[in-house]
Amino acid sequence: MDELIQALRYAMKSEIDSVTIYSEAALRAESDVAQFFASRAEEEKRHYNWLLRYYKEMEGGRMPTTNLAAEIQGTPYKNPMFSQEFLTRVASDRHVSAAVSSAVLLELNATQHYRKMADLAQEPHLKAFFLSLSEWENRHYEELLKIQEDSRHYWFEEQNFEPF
Repeated sequence: MDELIQALRYAMKSEIDSVTIYSEAALRAESDVAQFFASRAEEEKRHYNWLLRYYKEMEGGRMPTTNLAAEIQGTPYKNPMFSQEFLTRVASDRHVSAAVSSAVLLELNATQHYRKMADLAQEPHLKAFFLSLSEWENRHYEELLKIQEDSRHYWFEEQNFEPF
């Protein structure tokens, strides 16, 4: 139980980090890029709130009874398409481009961490919850990795290379 509580704390911190990165990128970006990052920040807030619910139940020494896996699986997931204009706008802002790079690593870590938490969980609904989160974060990871790879070409075109 203590190990699971510590894992929940780590996961909650990771979700807050993701909210911060996505929110900052949304503020810096414009148009559909800003909307993309704002929607990711909202998703990560939802993940944090789900984790917080479990954490509060476990903090009192009780195994959670809420079936959040059903809630996650009932939440629609929209797989976005990234236009050339979208990728160019990402590449043209160094802060947004750096946010993508950071977010790729955060999402990969989250995917792996939630899978580990699923392995630690004894209760079937906890195992299902963490597996669902792992799958959700893996979709984010794959999307961001695609943005990072596909915008790389535009990044070199958009940068005005000058000394610092």
